Amino acid sequence: MTAPVERKVQASTATAAVSGMVLWVLGKYVFKGDVPDVFASWIYVLVPAGLTFVAGYFTKHTPREKP
Repeated sequence: MTAPVERKVQASTATAAVSGMVLWVLGKYVFKGDVPDVFASWIYVLVPAGLTFVAGYFTKHTPREKP
């Protein structure tokens, strides 16, 4: 039997996926596909990492049954 995935992991994963999609939309529609290299390198690393950290930090742990 496998344990359920903890809420912190679910929140962090969903946030990373959503932030990746948002960054793609920014590149395609705001910058029209021509994102400056310096901006792209910082934003694609720091934004998903920061948002994933915040989501994991503020999400409560999944309660576990005591054996």
